[in-house]
Amino acid sequence: MTIQWLHIGLILEIGVVILALVLFRFSRVLGGLLDLIHRPPLEVWLKLSGWVMILGFAIPHYIAVGILYPNVANPQMLQLLWIARTFSFFSLFIAAVLAFVPSFMYYRWTNQ
Repeated sequence: MTIQWLHIGLILEIGVVILALVLFRFSRVLGGLLDLIHRPPLEVWLKLSGWVMILGFAIPHYIAVGILYPNVANPQMLQLLWIARTFSFFSLFIAAVLAFVPSFMYYRWTNQ
């Protein structure tokens, strides 16, 4: 499904960028909470997770959808498509781990 002026692949990237912005805001909140309970600052992991989502997932995924999908008949483009998709989803996995660890540590520290 394609709207004339908006490619369908762009909607996912907009959502990922909004999620990264929410992670940046959550890192500020978590930083304040960790400061209140006198624990080490782990909010940097959330900021790093947001940047990994933007640079490692949103940009390569949009390149794959916008440039490589229309040229999928070329075998070389198909190989580049799978490389870009593998890289972008691996980056999303790394970002998820980077976001999970500080949240889990805060949960453990507050439930002792």
